[in-house]
Amino acid sequence: MRGARWSVVMLSLPLSLAATACGKRDDAPPARAPAAGQISAGPHPVDSTHDADVAAQGAGLPPGYAAQLDKGDAAITDVSYKPAGTGRWEVRTGPAHLLYAAKDTVSGAYTLTATFEQLERPAHPEAYGVFWGGSALGDAAKQRYTYFLVRGDGKYMIKVRGGAAVKTITDWTAHAGIPREDAAGKGVYGISVSVDAAGAHASVNGIPVADVPAKGAPMKGVAGVRINHNLHLMVTPATLVRR
Repeated sequence: MRGARWSVVMLSLPLSLAATACGKRDDAPPARAPAAGQISAGPHPVDSTHDADVAAQGAGLPPGYAAQLDKGDAAITDVSYKPAGTGRWEVRTGPAHLLYAAKDTVSGAYTLTATFEQLERPAHPEAYGVFWGGSALGDAAKQRYTYFLVRGDGKYMIKVRGGAAVKTITDWTAHAGIPREDAAGKGVYGISVSVDAAGAHASVNGIPVADVPAKGAPMKGVAGVRINHNLHLMVTPATLVRR
């Protein structure tokens, strides 16, 4: 793993979540699950025109969670997770990353939900959303997961990561059911992904948006959230309901 950086940080927060991707940037069970509160970093495709990460001067991760940073030279202290009432975090980034809890591992039929409230308009559209079917998340060469992301410009994207390779299911696409940020740069995006034998069915604010066929896209494994860089969000952690 290139330039891995590990850190353990404690913060008083509720449990159950994990994290998202950039506008043009973007997991079979791991041999050894990453310990809660640890960070791993590995190479992810990065748009060469993107702006630099802005350090959020954070306190670290919620207890019970692990994160994987996109860039090996990034620091988790450049991400801020703060309690914001019952079951919510105020999140500032900082480097793009996945956030997840090893306990949030699921198979069969289930529903994954998380809510993202964009509090400020980023310099350019930045993405956030959920991932599922995660495995080997602590190993950049073996990691695998499917992810669904949205942006404040009313677009969504679906991709599958397998090691260093990323397969696009749906590139950035506008959808009438995904609200655009308002004049103040704010917007609320309640994401739900329902998984069954046929695949995954994603909706935003209760409106069906896209389907992901099970063939070729991992559905069984760890689930959580993905949050791109330089964002200010209010996040309701990922929740899994087995059906």
